Amino acid sequence: MTPPVTSGAPQVLTAPVGPWPGFAMAGEAAVRDLHARFGLDLWLVSHVDGDRQVVVASTGAWSASARPGQTFCWSTSLCVRMVGLGGAVAVPDVHAAPGFAEAAVEEKAAVGAYLGVPLLTSEGRLFGTLCGFAGSAQPPSLSRALEPTRLLGRMLSTILAGEQAATDRSHDAAEAFALAERDPLTRLANRRGWDAALAGEEQRSRRYGSSVSVLAVDLDGLRRLNEAEGHAAGDVAIAACAAVLRECRRPGDTLARVGGDDVGVLAVECDAVCARALERQLRVRLRSVGLAASVGSATRRPHEGLEGTWERAGAALERDKRRRPAAR
Repeated sequence: MTPPVTSGAPQVLTAPVGPWPGFAMAGEAAVRDLHARFGLDLWLVSHVDGDRQVVVASTGAWSASARPGQTFCWSTSLCVRMVGLGGAVAVPDVHAAPGFAEAAVEEKAAVGAYLGVPLLTSEGRLFGTLCGFAGSAQPPSLSRALEPTRLLGRMLSTILAGEQAATDRSHDAAEAFALAERDPLTRLANRRGWDAALAGEEQRSRRYGSSVSVLAVDLDGLRRLNEAEGHAAGDVAIAACAAVLRECRRPGDTLARVGGDDVGVLAVECDAVCARALERQLRVRLRSVGLAASVGSATRRPHEGLEGTWERAGAALERDKRRRPAAR
């Protein structure tokens, strides 16, 4: 609350002046400020994840239908048109603007005006958007909101870059720590490293709404191999399986030997379609080196922890094992 003005006395605003705890809370403050200044029916911060536009923060009369965590199609959105133009955009009447009019019809949304700015990572890649929507066309003066929105968007990008740098440093430190506890046979992470990776990715998924999947892999017939040819032969098979997984590993994924011949894959930015494709790729590559394995995958559900996702992947692996004669 602004204090009363007294001639000659310093004016003090007692609202917090320290940093926000993170990007999401900064996004909430940004949309509240823009809504207070310029109105409109919906202001939101979003994260683009493949063809999903995930709401990070929102406010306004329409915010009940765009809560944090809710997703919309990215490729048919007004925001994708804004990004295609290469900068901050104000559209007082979307139905009169080429490109935006088609998107509004395709989305079947009662949007009359739109304003948005892209949010970029430190590498210049698209992270998401800061944007506003109105149910009716607005006067040309809507463009006055463009510069404040651009400025707040750039500040959010700066906060995002700082968080990413901190995350990268944390990953580097975790990797250095994991070197001392890495599985000696496969050189993959051990169970402790796997648990730490799940916990770290769980925090990121909750913050940004990113897709993440886990795969469980179990070699077929390892016990018979150990009994027939000795544990050295079994170790060779496990090491060969780990080598195949490293070849199939995508940037950012975590591989771990969680026990015996059980291997886990933490696949970031990977939805259910991506997870099934990884399953097929692993089977084909393992067969090419003379190995067969049971594989199960699961994709994190909203409000589900990755530990639960990992349990579902294990259950999928057991179902795969029961229906494959070679595994039995």
